[in-house]
Amino acid sequence: MFFPCLEVAGNTIEGFSPNGRNRLVIETGAQVSYSIFRDGSQIMNKSFLSLRVGSQLWGVNDECVKVRRSYVSEIVNFPVPRKYRQTINNYNLLELSYRTYKIEFRIYDEGVAYRFVSLFNSPLPVEDEHVTFGFTQNHKTYSLLTNQLQNWFEQDYTIRPILQLPRDSFSIAPVMVEVDKYKVLLAEANLYNYAGMYLRPDGLSFVGTFAKYPDVENIIEDGNKRYVSTREDYIVPICGKRNFPWRVIGIFDDAASILRSELIYLLSEEKEEKSDVSWIRPGKVLWDWWNDRNIYGVDFKAGINTNTYLYLIDYADRHKIEYILIDEGWSDKNDLLKTNPSVDIPYICAYAKQKKVGILLWTKWLNLEQKMDEVFSVFEKWGVSGVKIDFMDRNDAKMVAFYEKVAINAMKHKLLVDFHGSYPNEGLRRKYPNLMTREGVIGLEYNKWSKRATVTHDVIIPYLRMWVGPMDYTPGAMLNAHLETFYENQHEPMSQGTRSHQLAMYVVYESPLQMMADSPAKYDENPASLNFIKEIPTVWDETIPLEGEVGEYIAIARRHNDIWYIGVLNGSTPRELELDLSFMGKGKKCVSFHEDGINADSQAKDVRVGYCTLQENDKLLISVTRGGGYLGIVQVK
Repeated sequence: MFFPCLEVAGNTIEGFSPNGRNRLVIETGAQVSYSIFRDGSQIMNKSFLSLRVGSQLWGVNDECVKVRRSYVSEIVNFPVPRKYRQTINNYNLLELSYRTYKIEFRIYDEGVAYRFVSLFNSPLPVEDEHVTFGFTQNHKTYSLLTNQLQNWFEQDYTIRPILQLPRDSFSIAPVMVEVDKYKVLLAEANLYNYAGMYLRPDGLSFVGTFAKYPDVENIIEDGNKRYVSTREDYIVPICGKRNFPWRVIGIFDDAASILRSELIYLLSEEKEEKSDVSWIRPGKVLWDWWNDRNIYGVDFKAGINTNTYLYLIDYADRHKIEYILIDEGWSDKNDLLKTNPSVDIPYICAYAKQKKVGILLWTKWLNLEQKMDEVFSVFEKWGVSGVKIDFMDRNDAKMVAFYEKVAINAMKHKLLVDFHGSYPNEGLRRKYPNLMTREGVIGLEYNKWSKRATVTHDVIIPYLRMWVGPMDYTPGAMLNAHLETFYENQHEPMSQGTRSHQLAMYVVYESPLQMMADSPAKYDENPASLNFIKEIPTVWDETIPLEGEVGEYIAIARRHNDIWYIGVLNGSTPRELELDLSFMGKGKKCVSFHEDGINADSQAKDVRVGYCTLQENDKLLISVTRGGGYLGIVQVK
């Protein structure tokens, strides 16, 4: 539904979300600014915005010639369903037109977003962008602070009021600000040919910080990475005619509401209609690296060799696991087309094809960049199903362009993609559905060398990092310990928290490619846990958040076909839950469960596996210990 274009009368423009709860106030005076209110409470203070293109400063001392309002309500289907098969994209649009550009605002029930749009093919560079998210009080914040523009995008959360944050650091997005009872998330969407946005604390605001375009780059870490040593004085060299990234403010009544949101996806560019996605197959992945290929009870020497990978293929086939991932070591250090003589990749791929098991191959990005077309053609010839690409560690515009180049070429050769050493999601997966997952999170790997992947961290990331898109945390550890008995181990690693904490991640954490990080030998020693993991899908038809609080716990239900799955992840405090399952419909509910055992508070590996039947109006009673978890599979009869 469209409304007629309106000539601007005065400097103030007002708009509302479809449900009327969010109010946006735009001022178009000397500099464009916006304020946001929810249910009458001020969420965002007056926040200024501008974009410098050459010597022009868009949004400052310029005349807005007209305003267009429209309402959009459309059904959106997910080729790879993270939370749902489909959802409704429902928002009010305010479009401010200037002579050479527009500023678009979308007002959703769950937040507000804005972006600049260039109307002409400008040859000028985009030198800078002024992004401000202003607040009225010294609110509590959750941020991922760094002082390096080049980093792993894997920081610990800093939880402090805005004014107590260090001024010499900036955060990876998304950032959360608790504004009274509301959870406010700051991020970006639809990032193409532009630098990703960091958020720097400044007074009671967060302001955008961007890596300028690379000038000189240097190879470091024995050829694994390429970092920028000097930069140009612009973000991108040519503005062109284009849409710029969305600046996004998600607003939620409580923590659980965040888990319903696909706002970043809905703000991002759609895939081409003719694009074939029928070949894309989500699934679980048996992974060799985390467990250090620690296989025993076999008649061959385990390691980076053909026999190990044939064994993994047979194991995946036997347990109906869709993929195996062959990590670092299968190829020459600097050339993907020179394979390790101990690893016969063509034979491995041919064997896997007979077993209907897909092969994913690891590569560092520098090796792929050198000859991407040739490498992907060879991978397709071999029958490789996908790639895990690592060590990018940057989000400048040149690196962002590399991500899209990978997506385009991988689609052409029918390859799935998992980005590691990666900045968090920003919506690229909507245009390229073969982008299945990415890192940008402290995950299970950190337990090999640190204590940073804590149970508290585990119940922060579903509300923040996972809001922007799928995350490759890589769960599945069978050795489990509480902090006082946990220790780092590269060869036989363990996880923090209970065994059921690990299994619940398969329901709570969203990743269409979901790793099984431990060794087949460990899974065979724990058949009850393995059998539950095997039953859990990696994509979902419906998602119902049940309860939760950031850093405390999360309880969520997801449906795949006619079966419901319940995941509960707990932080450091034991708790009792009483879950209402009436949303599943009428009838008795038959529940198979994997929960913390009676001694799980001291022995984290202790589990209880069982079965119960709930009558129509019964509540599901769950007890989770510190660092605990619960996994339930429910059939309604």
